[in-house]
Amino acid sequence: MAKYTPFSDNAVLTEFGKRIAGSRLNNNWTQAELANKAGVSKSTVEHIEKGQSTQLLNMVKILRALGFLNQFISIIPELGPSPMELLMQSKNLQKNKRKRASKPKTKASGQANDFDGPGEFPAGIAAEPKAPWIWDEDK
Repeated sequence: MAKYTPFSDNAVLTEFGKRIAGSRLNNNWTQAELANKAGVSKSTVEHIEKGQSTQLLNMVKILRALGFLNQFISIIPELGPSPMELLMQSKNLQKNKRKRASKPKTKASGQANDFDGPGEFPAGIAAEPKAPWIWDEDK
């Protein structure tokens, strides 16, 4: 649904032309001087100030010369990332996320342990001979 605006297209162009002319006069420039600074013809400046249609590139050049290009560009907001781009970014973040530290893996059976023989226990730990375990001994 289109929004209601009180201005016709021609009325908008006329108002825009008046504002361009006012800005030019505030800078104390002639139409020829503005045209020279913008890199367009004097007749292009005349057309714009009369509210006549012109190419968008010529309008950009004139707005740049008058110092209004940033305001013109900021009329339409920048687009944010699309939903698919957000999804891909979150997947990349999860993929690169630091994993938790894990315990060292145990050695495979049949390989020697760090403390295999008698006298190989670290200081402070005494080697105790163990009795063989018997089934149901603890009952």
